[in-house]
Order: sequence, then C-alpha cells, then structure tokens
Amino acid sequence: MKYFNVEAICPCTNRPTTFMNVGRDRLRQNEHGETVFRYNDFHDSCEVISVTEVSQAKLDAAESYFKRYGTACE
Repeated sequence: MKYFNVEAICPCTNRPTTFMNVGRDRLRQNEHGETVFRYNDFHDSCEVISVTEVSQAKLDAAESYFKRYGTACE
C-alpha cells in the first residue's frame, strides 16, 4: 500500500496541517476532479493543498527504528 504526506486544511482549526503517512484509501477525487482528504467519519472531504508520496526506503527505516527502540506508547 502506498502512503502519502498530505497538507490539508484541518477541519478543527481551519489551518493548513500536514498529515504524515496517510494511506491511499483516505484520499479521493470529488466530482470536480479535486483531491480531498478523509479526516474522519464526520469530516470526509477536507481541502487538500499538496500530496507527496512517502518513499519505501523511509517507511522501511521507520519500521526498523520502531522494531529496535519501540514507540512512545510502549
């Protein structure tokens, strides 16, 4: 599955926010051909400013780091 860093207008603050490692299933195109971001069930059409794909090397590096050191919640 591909992951993206999405800069979108946050529905809670109405400010540009970057959402990291967003799955492809949370992005779609509306009837006008614009990309929209699904924030949650209540806000499913947030305006997108930019989308950049996360490289597989970066995902592998993060996975390796978390396997070795864990996460903040552990």
